[in-house]
Amino acid sequence: MGYLTQIILLVIAATCWTFSRSKQRLPAPYAHLKPVPGPKGLPFVGNAFRMPRVMEWKVFKEWSNIYGNIFKVSVFGRTIIVVNSFDIAIELTEKRGAIYSSRPNLIMAGRLMGFNATYPLMPYNDGLRAARRLAHHTLSPRPVKSFLDVPETEGGRWLRRLLNNPKDWKQAVAETNGATTMKIIYGLVSGYQAGGQKDPMVKAFEVALHAFSLAIAPGAHLVDFFPSCSLFSRHEKCVAENFYQYKKSQRGFSDLASEIWLTMEKTRDVLRKLKLDFVQNQVVSAGTARPSMALDTLDLIQKERNQKASADMDEVAKWTAAATAGAGAHTVRVSCLGLDVLGARDVAHPNVQRKAQEELDRVVGRDRLPNLEDRPSLPYIEAIIKEVLRWHPVTPCGVPHTSTEDDEYEGMFIPKGTSIILNQWAMLHDTAYFSEPEKFLPERFLGDSPSDQVRAGNPYAIAFGFGRRICPGLHLGSVMLFCFISKALATFDIKRPIDSNTGKEYDPPVDAAPGNVSFPVRFDCRFIPRNEKAIELINRDTEELVAGEGMPIGFEAPPESHQLAHHW
Repeated sequence: MGYLTQIILLVIAATCWTFSRSKQRLPAPYAHLKPVPGPKGLPFVGNAFRMPRVMEWKVFKEWSNIYGNIFKVSVFGRTIIVVNSFDIAIELTEKRGAIYSSRPNLIMAGRLMGFNATYPLMPYNDGLRAARRLAHHTLSPRPVKSFLDVPETEGGRWLRRLLNNPKDWKQAVAETNGATTMKIIYGLVSGYQAGGQKDPMVKAFEVALHAFSLAIAPGAHLVDFFPSCSLFSRHEKCVAENFYQYKKSQRGFSDLASEIWLTMEKTRDVLRKLKLDFVQNQVVSAGTARPSMALDTLDLIQKERNQKASADMDEVAKWTAAATAGAGAHTVRVSCLGLDVLGARDVAHPNVQRKAQEELDRVVGRDRLPNLEDRPSLPYIEAIIKEVLRWHPVTPCGVPHTSTEDDEYEGMFIPKGTSIILNQWAMLHDTAYFSEPEKFLPERFLGDSPSDQVRAGNPYAIAFGFGRRICPGLHLGSVMLFCFISKALATFDIKRPIDSNTGKEYDPPVDAAPGNVSFPVRFDCRFIPRNEKAIELINRDTEELVAGEGMPIGFEAPPESHQLAHHW
């Protein structure tokens, strides 16, 4: 079928489907309700052409000034509700969690890219409950204590990476997060150094995470609104024109989708091989097992099998481990990049690094690196972590929820199947709780009346999601952030980059790349050791780096990194 024929059929189907939906009336119990307010749209396409291409969280916050903290947009007859208020988010996701805990059917991210088996995109069903139970079994506060040596050790190796090659700090962030998450989720594997230089497993997660980020962006892909368009082409690749990030690209979206499909097909093969039987056969059987999420999960599954049959638990566990590894990697990575932005912009807040380093020198001294035992005595470092999460959350609009029943909120009708976007960025920039929210001010979390005395002012209550879909790795992410940020500030000054032409420092642009996981683009900074004592400390008290050569036995190297893995 030719491309033009496909488009004509799609337009006809869209017209008929949208017109039929426009004639539908509210169900009888809700006939008296008013619709959720929102911008007016064009016939048939709705607000498709007005949907923002980048930084949608800021656009949605601006629209909330016009339409209120809950408003709707329509894209080809599909309703999307945007929530910019913490109180409304809690009302829907916690008090009415039975209705608002599922996910919309995202064809591009789910079926076409293969993420539908991971718990971030699973509908609210028995499979999701099983996956989250497995994750909580390892990642809740008490069991996380078994893994605390990993972020401590990798935090030190992060310093070595910065010291050895400060210009390649972005790669250092990727390798450090890759090593930490891989070791916690899968343990140590004989013959394989997780997180080594140019680690192919880190590269595999890079491709997967960036593709996932683009795939779940609000209104990004027409196939999510017209699932039948995925049937128009071979291998289920969507050929529909894109109305979002690549609107002005010289290449058609079908070309990009084809590249993503081919890359993800190979990357998924790598991720599928991160199986529990791999840990069981090559780690447990070899007698080299160390505490890990995979090992704990194996034990839990075995105990359950002793009590009752659990035929599907193996598959659930494999994807739960892979999803947790990916989520942990991007959460800490983006937050560490936020710390780098802080350093580059420190000219606007010159006291932040100085205050943090004064606290570290006073509490820890300069003869050792800070560790987790120091955390209760370092309130300013804790305030920086909260401010990093608040200033720019990892997923500014979160992963969308969906309503599974018709509902009423404040006299407004919310139909079944509505996608719900929870604008975390707007909530974390709410002037009711955060004065001067555009500024990086850790001091807002100190003093007699800190911002987080109420949940709406606590970044941890917002930046990791809501209700029954809150990120199960919240506690582990907090530990990793403390280890990496405290150790980096104890040994390095983070400076603005230098212009090669003028030889002077300059403020780098801090822009966000397209996608729902917010990576900064066109950004740089410098890591400068504080003094010779800091260099000596790093060389003395941190483990040496080992090159990551090849893959573990039984794995295949992923393809060369797709451009998606480098758009930041």
